[in-house]
Amino acid sequence: MIVPSAPTKASGFTLIEMLVALSILSLAALALIRLDAFAVRSATDLSASSVARIVAANDAVDLLSDPAPPAIGNASATISNGGTQWQVVRQVAATADPSLLRIDIRVSGGAGGRAALTIIRPAA
Repeated sequence: MIVPSAPTKASGFTLIEMLVALSILSLAALALIRLDAFAVRSATDLSASSVARIVAANDAVDLLSDPAPPAIGNASATISNGGTQWQVVRQVAATADPSLLRIDIRVSGGAGGRAALTIIRPAA
């Protein structure tokens, strides 16, 4: 007499288990894509800020190397550097020492790049 054997349990993953695994994998992939986009945006912002600091430093060197001191007050100029237009605002003020001037330089423009720099130079 032949005895029917009990059905054996099939090995492998069920459809539900596969769907759960794929959804977890897709969430991890989306997180990595967002992280990559954030890194690219941060690098762009950093690059614009670096160029803005260079523009501010160049303006400071121009002011320090000019034999004539700048006039007290506010002045603004548009400078082209690296193919980008930069707005440079200078605020010149007297200090407690009459022989020195305080110059605040603020640079903005070019993909959101901003920089600020303060220098002290002789008044005469």
